[in-house]
Amino acid sequence: MIGSVLVERLRVAVPWLDALIPLSLLGFVWERSADPSVTVWLLALWCGLKLVSRLAKTPLYGVLIGVLLVSLSALFHPLTVSAPTDLVLVLLACAAGLQQTPRQWNIAFWCLLAVVLVCLPFVEWDRFNGNLQLIPLAQLRDWLPQEALRIQRITINRSAYLFGLFSLIGYSLWRFERRILLRWLAAISGILSLVMAFATGSRAAFSYPLLAVMLTEAAWRQRDVVVRYARSFATALLMGGLCFNVLLYWPSGPIAKGDPSDVGRAEVARCFLAESARSWQDFLGGHGYDRVSDRCVQQVFLPDPPRGIPHAHNAFLHVLADQGVVAFLLMVWALWLGFTRLFSSLGRVASVLSFVGLSCWLFMLAAALVESTLLKTVLQQVVSGYLLAIPWWLASAPSSSDRSHTISG
Repeated sequence: MIGSVLVERLRVAVPWLDALIPLSLLGFVWERSADPSVTVWLLALWCGLKLVSRLAKTPLYGVLIGVLLVSLSALFHPLTVSAPTDLVLVLLACAAGLQQTPRQWNIAFWCLLAVVLVCLPFVEWDRFNGNLQLIPLAQLRDWLPQEALRIQRITINRSAYLFGLFSLIGYSLWRFERRILLRWLAAISGILSLVMAFATGSRAAFSYPLLAVMLTEAAWRQRDVVVRYARSFATALLMGGLCFNVLLYWPSGPIAKGDPSDVGRAEVARCFLAESARSWQDFLGGHGYDRVSDRCVQQVFLPDPPRGIPHAHNAFLHVLADQGVVAFLLMVWALWLGFTRLFSSLGRVASVLSFVGLSCWLFMLAAALVESTLLKTVLQQVVSGYLLAIPWWLASAPSSSDRSHTISG
């Protein structure tokens, strides 16, 4: 009797569980760390309660709850930079996003966007912001803070990645929201997110959201064609990403000969690729966590001051090195399936979900080509995994999904 009452109350509270994500940033009040204990506990609680709410309909979620409980200690005490719990937590957050209603997703997007406002008291300033050179007005450039911004001890690139995602969510909510006050709130939060992405000094986090919006808008306006050729578009997109990576890391390519940081990234990527193929066993099953990173960090250094690069700066290469080519191919296949579902669902189900899903997936794919986006930071892993669930939700949603607060565009 008591158990059924608790389950019923949890079911009522489920739509608002996502408020735990922005509230988790309050952990920065007590601890200066990229992963404060309070933050990890609240995000683990969010994931656990989400999984529990699905348990009555899908008993398999009980297994996922067990996986989460077994992984808790590793979340608090990671032994390596690339920990086994990294991808596990991403997958669990993805599972937490399945079987939701359009209303729950709408609340989720607003809660994710609220992270931008909650993090404001916890921003810090670090190294020089190279993006300031993009501002043509010298007086404005000199007036602005010269240091780069980040969320407390979260690295600049990971902070920038989060701001880039939130800017896309803000734009999507602004585009489809009919209520004037909420539309303005979404616009202000989205613009603030993009400004903060610029302030981090990350070129990718500032330019990729703009590119993602342009591509998503083009796909949306031509969605009849995109839906018809969804598989072809998904294939072309992934092949384009592969070609970009070859251009990025080719020894005699134009990028590898440019900026010293880009040269260092190209060299470490080639090191990861070479180390991954040392033997058939390592190539198929991976080297395990940090072994390739430790070897490459001794070979490749960034100048001023000289220091090793601790990871591949590429999510695909990192999976290839740590988990092997089988996991790498499964990752690529999952991306192809996800983009196929996103393209084929444009305009057919909840509009804001389709738009957020495609724009955020485009951004995450682009970011994964230049950064190891799924390492280390629990907040980043939870947000990424949650958004990765969207195409799988779209594929199973009826075409008559609730659109009470959306417009067709």
